[in-house]
Amino acid sequence: MDDLVELGRTAGAYGFRGWVRIMPFQSGEVLQKAKTWVLTDLKGKRETLKIEAVRRHGDGFIAKWEGCDTKEAADVARGHVSVARCDFPDAGDDAVWAVDLIGCEVVNTADENLGTVESIGSNGAQDLLVIAYDNADGKKQTFMLPVVKDVYIQSIDTDARRITVDWQLDWR
Repeated sequence: MDDLVELGRTAGAYGFRGWVRIMPFQSGEVLQKAKTWVLTDLKGKRETLKIEAVRRHGDGFIAKWEGCDTKEAADVARGHVSVARCDFPDAGDDAVWAVDLIGCEVVNTADENLGTVESIGSNGAQDLLVIAYDNADGKKQTFMLPVVKDVYIQSIDTDARRITVDWQLDWR
């Protein structure tokens, strides 16, 4: 399972019937929809979980999975929760999962290479592509590009691992 995407962490038992508090790293949309998770405990041991139910609870979720039926079982479920990329739900029309953008080559409309997507950030108003490139001295640098469709983002081809943007080479 090399395609695991870490999406949150456990945060203790909820009630007495085996429900576990989950704190997602982002929105948690994948955790709400996926039927199979992987729990990696604090020692690195992985366990595949068959999810029975997930509910929104405060800033996170509570989740119930097969075999976790008591408060004691929920208390020992400590670690990080992941979902295999192949188990992600469809992102929908004209949408992609952020994880699919990491590692994509970014080129501008003049086909000049601007770098590679290193991560996804946010400025509160929109998501930002954090793009890494080597400067003239060969040192790694990054810049951020707002994810604004039809303004900066012209096209995203996750199969080709390429994002075309309206951004000048000297703006980075």
